[in-house]
Amino acid sequence: MVSINSLEMSSSGFDKNGIDKSGIHWLQYASFVVTALAIYFGWAFLNDTNFHHFVVKIFKFWNCNGYNPLSYCLMRLKVDFYP
Repeated sequence: MVSINSLEMSSSGFDKNGIDKSGIHWLQYASFVVTALAIYFGWAFLNDTNFHHFVVKIFKFWNCNGYNPLSYCLMRLKVDFYP
């Protein structure tokens, strides 16, 4: 049986400055993950047509600037060609 005291979340492996035992700051780990995701999504955007089409639809929806009604933005999301 596991006691509740052994499941404390306070022991993270980082000291008060955010550095672990091997001398790496926690933000370096976060930047590595962000870089890896950027490389993967960049590759997928350029090489996968379905993902490219999905991203273009998202950008078309985000491009609605507030002057247009929401129905216009949703209509642009449903259109299947690139303006």
